[in-house]
Amino acid sequence: MTSVSASTAHTVRVLGFIGSAHFMSHVFNLALPPLFPLLVQDTSLSYTELGFVMTAYALAGALFTTPMGFLVDRWGGRTVLTLGLALQSGAILAVGFVSSFWAMLALFVLAGVAYSVYHPSDYAILSASIARERLGRAFSFHAFSGNTGSAATPPVMVGIAALWDWRVAMIAVGIFGLCLAALILLQGDSLSDGADEPRKKKKEESAGGGFRQDFRVLLYPPILLCFLFYVISSIGFGGFRAFSVAGIVELYGTPLAAASGALTGFLVGSSAGILAGGWVADRFGAKMITAAAGFLTAAALIAFTGTVSMPMVLMVAVLSAAGFMRGMVQSTRDLFVLSVTPAGSTGKVFGFVNNGALVGAAIMPLVFGLALDNGNPQGVFYLTAGFMTLALCTFFGVKQLAANRGEGS
Repeated sequence: MTSVSASTAHTVRVLGFIGSAHFMSHVFNLALPPLFPLLVQDTSLSYTELGFVMTAYALAGALFTTPMGFLVDRWGGRTVLTLGLALQSGAILAVGFVSSFWAMLALFVLAGVAYSVYHPSDYAILSASIARERLGRAFSFHAFSGNTGSAATPPVMVGIAALWDWRVAMIAVGIFGLCLAALILLQGDSLSDGADEPRKKKKEESAGGGFRQDFRVLLYPPILLCFLFYVISSIGFGGFRAFSVAGIVELYGTPLAAASGALTGFLVGSSAGILAGGWVADRFGAKMITAAAGFLTAAALIAFTGTVSMPMVLMVAVLSAAGFMRGMVQSTRDLFVLSVTPAGSTGKVFGFVNNGALVGAAIMPLVFGLALDNGNPQGVFYLTAGFMTLALCTFFGVKQLAANRGEGS
């Protein structure tokens, strides 16, 4: 009984640190955009310049995520996470003291480089610190904490700015992040990260062409398929988040506020599904039946929404259910990736495949924007359903390749 309690306390402690860090990463992602109107009024910056700053931030994160994964596997996730969180917090804090475009651009590029630490570090720490039978729920809590950070940021930033000003809002979240980094540095001894391997062995591997061998891991066919899954699912899911409101308005003449409510239902359902999916993944493992049930049901419900006119209350219910089924697959997805990841490569693999989501996000606006511009609002729903189904096919490919090599679960 004592060992069970100790194990539970350890799990809660690890999830508290990693969940808090992931929460803050999403806060930093959205800290500035809600304050754009205030910056335009208070500084000489334009919306175009502010948009360019955020683009540079995203590009810096994308460029450094995979290299950061290599550092995680070499140095350990806890070290890289703490340094990245401190660096990003300091950059965000410093934004509260600048007004020029170039200063803000430089600080957000720095923040973007720091942002690249979270996914490789978090997954390396979770997979090394949490018992396998609880890993699905750990992955689901990780995703849920990020979603919560995204949801909380706009009202918090706008609220602080309303009480004081936008500078105080940026400084405040920066200070909070620095305090969290200090807490992880001083109290994060419970965070295992695979860095306990003898230093001598790591030096021998480096001398023997370790980098080339590490890079070849990313060209392993199941991992390339995992990358492709992230690309495809990001196009579908990201496209629905960005264009579903416009699609509903154009297709059914629904008022904007009501259409936004339908999207909110989908996102809330997705968050609930993420939590439920963690339990499912721990109970049944990374099973194709879970992935198939989640994606195919979500695809069918979304296609149905784009085909049949229905009362708003029913549409919200249908899309909430679709979001739930889509969210339920998330932990299974993470366990699939982990099942084909060689030992000691968790950081680089998760960093690499997460970059697939950024590639998908770059492609998505063109695909869905063309559908709406060509007078085809139904295309928003059918494209989403199609990309979800196609993403499921990559799961089948990963499972089959892993089975042929005697890997996976």
